[in-house]
Amino acid sequence: MAQTTEETIETTAPKKGPVKRALPFVFVAILIAGAIYGWSIIQFNRVHVNSDDAQIDAEISPIIPRVSGYVASVSVKENDNVDSNAVLVKLDTRDLEIKVQSAEAAIENAQAAVRSAQAAATASKANLATAEVMRKKTANDLARAEGLMRGNAGTQEQVDAMKAAAESAEAQLHTVTDQAAAAQSQVAVAESIVKQRMSDLDNAKLQLSYATITAPMSGIIAKKNVQVGEFIQAGQPLMAIAEKGIWITANFKETQMEKMQVGQKVEFTADAFPDAVFRGTVQSVSPATGAKFSLLPPDNSTGNFVKVTQRVPVRIQVDEASLGKAVLRPGMSVDVTVSTPK
Repeated sequence: MAQTTEETIETTAPKKGPVKRALPFVFVAILIAGAIYGWSIIQFNRVHVNSDDAQIDAEISPIIPRVSGYVASVSVKENDNVDSNAVLVKLDTRDLEIKVQSAEAAIENAQAAVRSAQAAATASKANLATAEVMRKKTANDLARAEGLMRGNAGTQEQVDAMKAAAESAEAQLHTVTDQAAAAQSQVAVAESIVKQRMSDLDNAKLQLSYATITAPMSGIIAKKNVQVGEFIQAGQPLMAIAEKGIWITANFKETQMEKMQVGQKVEFTADAFPDAVFRGTVQSVSPATGAKFSLLPPDNSTGNFVKVTQRVPVRIQVDEASLGKAVLRPGMSVDVTVSTPK
């Protein structure tokens, strides 16, 4: 009876299946894999720094007119590719052309005034020469009359008459000399007026040239906000041009900046192309944190101090060859990893 009971217990005892027997090995394998992965992450982070606070940047130039006027034509549309110095907008130039013509007429009048002043100066020089001759003649006559009077061949009356004539000639010479100097100064004034009128003409032509608005660089048209027939003011934004060359502005924590240097290699991914890895190079590092360039930079001296980890902007040059057919546009978010070897 006892033997039968033992046999029953042995047959009813549960046996360990293959899954249960493998569980300890699986658990150990998971621990080993986790340790290896964690160790690789630690080693990777020792020589790399990462930031997802980064975006694509590019030069974006606003197109702003320098003169006011009515729009005569618009040569581009939104998202058009344009070359440098391509004509974008033309204004109605009739008012500006009239100003150029008025400036040209003013120059002609000023040049005529110069010629008149030069003629007056020439006449004054002739009068000055005549007065000088008269002064010498009267001086000689006076000396001759005084000599005759000393030889009892002349009278005091003759001497007085010659003396009066000599004094009159001397006074006339002074007057004519002043007139000649004044006439010469009028020539200088007239010539300066010509220069001023020529400057006015140059300014009028410059304003006329501003009526043709051209692209300052090659790029893509964006934010077009101008129509034919519209009156635009000087300084009013008409559109923008985004340059095709791009770079990355990545904001790294100040605790990540210890080993970062210009020239280090960079790998990054873009949210628009999550499966692609692009390359670049650290080009420059900002001289101050981003907060220092904000509209209201923090001032810890007020006593309201809360320590916050600051971000330092880093400019990264994109390797154009690594982009392939991918088109990265300004404003796109990217995830940047910088190699910082020991």
